[in-house]
Amino acid sequence: VEFPVGAVAQMLGGELLAPEKAGAIIRGVGSLDSGGPGDLAFLWNPEFAEQAKTTQAEVVVTAQAIEGVPCILVKDPQAAMLMVLQQVYGMRHPAPPPGVHPKAHVDEQAILGEGVSVGATAVVEAEASIGAGTQIRPGAYVGRGAKIGKKCVIHPNATILEHVEIGDRTQIWSGAVIGKDGFGFVPNSGDRRDLSKGTTRIPQIGTVTIGDDCEVGATATIARGALDNTVIEDRVVIDDQVFIAHGCKVEQNSVMLGRSGLSGRAKVEKNTYVMGGACIGLGRTIGEGSIVGSGAVVIYSSVAPGSEVLGAPHRPAMQERRLQVVLSKLPEQFPDLRKRVKRLEKKLADQG
Repeated sequence: VEFPVGAVAQMLGGELLAPEKAGAIIRGVGSLDSGGPGDLAFLWNPEFAEQAKTTQAEVVVTAQAIEGVPCILVKDPQAAMLMVLQQVYGMRHPAPPPGVHPKAHVDEQAILGEGVSVGATAVVEAEASIGAGTQIRPGAYVGRGAKIGKKCVIHPNATILEHVEIGDRTQIWSGAVIGKDGFGFVPNSGDRRDLSKGTTRIPQIGTVTIGDDCEVGATATIARGALDNTVIEDRVVIDDQVFIAHGCKVEQNSVMLGRSGLSGRAKVEKNTYVMGGACIGLGRTIGEGSIVGSGAVVIYSSVAPGSEVLGAPHRPAMQERRLQVVLSKLPEQFPDLRKRVKRLEKKLADQG
């Protein structure tokens, strides 16, 4: 992908402060540190202004001129960066042409909207419905009766099982499994502590519904419920290797980072972060606008709206940070503490 600097400035609606650079060719996008000749760099955080003064990038997109550095002035460098990256990404990842690949299987009872593409070895089962402009990439599977909205991307080898419903403009990344049966078993002995007679699986007749403008990361798993649906609302971002159990609900504008997980019937209210490796216990609720920190375990109680928690089990983040500071000093302080306790015990015994 190549653009003259002048064309980049025009595309961004910016002012090129180094007219002699107008014909220079931009071949890539780099950071202020790693960018070199032919690269476009961005200064959107004033903290990195000193690095911008020594960058080797061809030109820097910035909100303020940098002495001695060729610049394109824009109002919002971060927005400009997103625009450029979207352009470059689109050129490097062109959409596949509409139509069904000869090596794909689409059941005659499936419904494909206008402009749908189905890649090689992909499977779309009977009664499935695919909205206009959606891409079913090679090797993906769409089960019987599943409904996928408009302009979605189901990446290679993603699995959308029976009767799952997905809204518009949602991406499901490779290896994700949407709609597997939730974890439900009954011990044949009638006693949950006695597994000697094996178990019987509980049929899971709910499904999974995912809203508009969502993203589900690679190898993430979202299980269907036994009776109630598992619900992912609009604009939810789910990172790689996240697990969402049966009957859970993740409300709009929430983010779940890699390897975090929800146990059955857990609820994440809107505008909430669940950070990497965090675990939410059975039926617990994460209140609106909260942050569950990395590795936190929410098991004994729910999290109030607007909270920030850390630790296992979870506690207020500041309290957990203070506790970790104290614990880190215990090894060097412990011998002295032990002696002081022994002296106190002896003194009390003598007084008694």
